[in-house]
Amino acid sequence: MSRQTSTVAPESPGPASPGYSMSISELRDLALAAGGPGRLPLWPAEAGDPAVSARLAALTPTACAGLSELLTLSDDLLLIRSDFHADGTADGRSASWRLDARGWLYLHFRLDGLTCDQTPDGRRHTIGGGSFFLATSSQPKSLVREVMSDLWRVVTIAFRPSFADRDLRAPDAALPTELRRFQSGDAESDFFYASQLTSGMSAAVRSLLAPAIRTQVRPIYLRAKVVELVCLAIDQLQVPAPATEAPLKLSHRDTRALEEARRVLDTCTEPVSLDQLARRVGLNRRKLALGFKMLFGATVGGYHRDVRLETAYRMLGAARSSVGYAAAVAGYSDVGSFGKAFRARYGCLPSDVRPSAAARRLVSPRK
Repeated sequence: MSRQTSTVAPESPGPASPGYSMSISELRDLALAAGGPGRLPLWPAEAGDPAVSARLAALTPTACAGLSELLTLSDDLLLIRSDFHADGTADGRSASWRLDARGWLYLHFRLDGLTCDQTPDGRRHTIGGGSFFLATSSQPKSLVREVMSDLWRVVTIAFRPSFADRDLRAPDAALPTELRRFQSGDAESDFFYASQLTSGMSAAVRSLLAPAIRTQVRPIYLRAKVVELVCLAIDQLQVPAPATEAPLKLSHRDTRALEEARRVLDTCTEPVSLDQLARRVGLNRRKLALGFKMLFGATVGGYHRDVRLETAYRMLGAARSSVGYAAAVAGYSDVGSFGKAFRARYGCLPSDVRPSAAARRLVSPRK
């Protein structure tokens, strides 16, 4: 059974020759060989065993800013947290690799990033930001992934049937036939489903990338969030896959222009038209609009609105502005419209975020 989300066709004829190949089982074994509390940095490759470090060094681009790590929550449950910006494709070539997921259910939740994935059955799926997929395969061929962008904010979960049978006993009616077979331990299951992240998935992914819990109960918190994401994915299987759009060709230059467009929006408090932004980054209007949605999972206007609302939220929380000034910074001339947008985004009014007058006096600097 295969369901596919909207695709973007890269300009290259197909995935490049893989730079490395690894199985999920091998990743788990490397984590166990590295020792420690089941936590293995994939980037930077800092495993204690030099042989393990050398094996891991091929997993990520040669120049990154950020972190990617594998956590073995149990022998049959793995979590990979990746949040980095890579310069490994700066010469115009993509990073490409193989991943053998046989015997595991592989779930991938992506906030940012663009790849062309060829599944073991030979199908090609181009997946961008704001997307997720889950897959299992009995075929000896591996997933071949061509990474088309440098920004990577992803949570990956992999588990064996033993975890599903022990800790995730979903009713048979909630699962497609192939996943019921996987849960029962059938090694001949083949399944692929891709769709857009829901708001609940996005929130859980952000919680896993930046956990609020840092004490000894953190592993319990991470495991609970993993189970939450798996349940959200299973629930989403009941929803038909979104209709596909006409393919859009994106080159590596295009993805860098789109990343530059996002950097512009991250630092600009004034409203920017699509035409202005397209001219600034050197893309046509259609490629900017469709490519931005594919790469980052949000429209240009929606993303910029959220950035400006986040700026206003921080200003109000730090008691550095009035509601009216925060509205102006967010690009709203009308405080009422600002309040509606703010409440839709954060579930509260702008005035609820500002500290009380008494609290402001307590934090005011002495004259």
